[in-house]
Amino acid sequence: MRVWAKITKGEKIIRHAVVEADNLNTFSGITRAFMDAAEALKIPTPVITRTSAQFFFDFNSVRFKPADFVEPVDFDSLFIERA
Repeated sequence: MRVWAKITKGEKIIRHAVVEADNLNTFSGITRAFMDAAEALKIPTPVITRTSAQFFFDFNSVRFKPADFVEPVDFDSLFIERA
């Protein structure tokens, strides 16, 4: 399986990446996929909660805002979806 991660600023996609994911049916698998996506985009990893993982599991996508990061970021959102 793969996930597509994209960073947006305003209405524009400023960077994106597609990463392979081993298991998107578990919390640890989703967490690993999100960490790999953040690494591919060269950004900090967002704070991943069970709620965000459940949202991804239920709807095949999740959006992270700058408030979801411990470190400051220079974009409006990180959107991750199943590719």
